[in-house]
Amino acid sequence: MITVGQITKPQGVRGEVKVRPLTDDPSRFCMLKTVTVGGKPFKIDGVRVSNGDVFIRFAGIADRNGAEALRGEYIQIDRAAAVALDDGEFFVADLVGAPLFRTDGEVNTRVGVIRSVQSFGAADVFTVKLENGKEMTFAFVKSLNAVYAEGALTVDARKLREVAVYDED
Repeated sequence: MITVGQITKPQGVRGEVKVRPLTDDPSRFCMLKTVTVGGKPFKIDGVRVSNGDVFIRFAGIADRNGAEALRGEYIQIDRAAAVALDDGEFFVADLVGAPLFRTDGEVNTRVGVIRSVQSFGAADVFTVKLENGKEMTFAFVKSLNAVYAEGALTVDARKLREVAVYDED
């Protein structure tokens, strides 16, 4: 399963919900027919996208109380329903458990294994278990010049030093 959004609140009184998209293209929601929310399958009755916000009506959710019950839940899809990726693109779900390398342009050095990815809006925050057993977190920003290939993520070593926070234990 791939997580594509999080329900943030009910929208109106007819069961519609507002969704925080966790995809780079919110219009992709318009192609979905069924999703999983809170571990349960839901048929989608309608989707609209406005200014980057996504609003969804689910079959069987007819009022604000039903929509309220879904607040905070994540929307997931089967991998088969996901869009095809171009070279170098990846699903965030594929990064968890992947090795992280840093490069100075010539030499790649293994840093550790990506343990989690949290999405806070401005940038995803990665937690990495380092080779020495400690942890590091860093904001996944464009300047890292990240490359995902062969199941591993490689980032610019100098830029990683600028955004990384290391466990002090």
